Amino acid sequence: VVVAARGRRSRRGTATTVMASTSAASRPLPEQSLPLPLFAKDGLAEGASPEDVFTWDTVTKRMPKILDSVMEAFPEHLASNVSLQQGIQSLQAEMREGSVLKLLEDASPWVGSRVWNEDLKPFIERGEGWHNAPWWVVENYMYKRLLQELARCSNDAAGYDPFKSQKEKALEASVGALETSVQPLLDLVAAAEALPADHLDRRAALEAALHRSLWGNQADLSLSAGKVEKTGGGDPGMILSDNTGVALDLLQQATGKPVIFVLDNHGIEVICDLVLADAVLRLASPAHVTLHVKDSPVFVSDVTEADVPDILDWFSEHHRPFAERLRAYLAEGRLRILADSFYTTAKPFWKLPSELVSTYSEAAAVVLKGDANYRRLLGDLHWPYDTDFDKYVKSFWPTAGLVSLRTLKSGVALGIDERKQAEARAARPDDWLTCGVYGQVLASSCNA
Repeated sequence: VVVAARGRRSRRGTATTVMASTSAASRPLPEQSLPLPLFAKDGLAEGASPEDVFTWDTVTKRMPKILDSVMEAFPEHLASNVSLQQGIQSLQAEMREGSVLKLLEDASPWVGSRVWNEDLKPFIERGEGWHNAPWWVVENYMYKRLLQELARCSNDAAGYDPFKSQKEKALEASVGALETSVQPLLDLVAAAEALPADHLDRRAALEAALHRSLWGNQADLSLSAGKVEKTGGGDPGMILSDNTGVALDLLQQATGKPVIFVLDNHGIEVICDLVLADAVLRLASPAHVTLHVKDSPVFVSDVTEADVPDILDWFSEHHRPFAERLRAYLAEGRLRILADSFYTTAKPFWKLPSELVSTYSEAAAVVLKGDANYRRLLGDLHWPYDTDFDKYVKSFWPTAGLVSLRTLKSGVALGIDERKQAEARAARPDDWLTCGVYGQVLASSCNA
């Protein structure tokens, strides 16, 4: 069976020649052939779709600009390092020119060369580069190459977060939103907590926190090439796929069981995610909530384990009661942090390592935040946009419940019916898939 997105050109084909082999039992919809992934080169094809042009522009323009913002923020001892500057400039040239990919060096634990090189070898052996290897691979790979350049400098530089200053600015840009939209939400959750367990206002408060977490994902520094921009929330009409009811059922039925959040961005998004985690702990009484974060700095604004103390300190300055509650959760083990290197590979979610499969399988629900986690869930493949999300998830996902909260920022999607596609395309024909204006609340439950 050849899977092609509805209305897409047949050149999409299948991924049998470009993706690493995957057994039918361990990947989505095994009765179908895997669609092709996104490639930068697709943006050069005659009649290329706007989302394909977006992919080309990301690799050849936006990603090099991210490295410009990194160099501009370097402290003096790195800014004056000629070899580091030259190495990053060479990396930028590779992206623009489409050079063949290279194996990573065993430069530091953050680079993760052993696992990465296993995945890179097939692309390198075929002579594939930045423009004709999958976008998901090369975008993740860029951050590993940057960390490698830093590790070449010194041991100190090997542990330097090149995006720290952008993350700090993203938090400071969130002060207004904390006062205008987050504080009222915290008040709503506090009022709901005092109500009986079956009171509808408890569910309404949890829904408000869920939707605020969704729209927090509009803030993404990798999309803005490292520039900090203020974002506002969306409205219900901008949600193209709405499984809110299933998502709330999963969270409300998590009493006494773990819940996992796989985090995405720093700044306003992580603030909103922590408010949602707080709401779940107060209104659903899970055994604990574990926040899964990156083991190393990638995608400019993605949250790492090392970011957590600074986030808590920021809350201590701007909302002490909330900070104290989070610190109490951490001390009691009700809120936990887990950093795993899987989240900085280019592997799809159907190639979860056994340790994470075991961790996921114990959870009542896994909440995936953001576009990058969504892309990993889809393998960054061109699934038809109206592919049934519940059927897709149940064909391979290892847990009883999955929630995905994502604003659209890339040319992959599923779970959007044809009517919603048509409405969004009519309203924003050039960028409905990539503008971050539209959102999805997707959920799948074994009990549904």
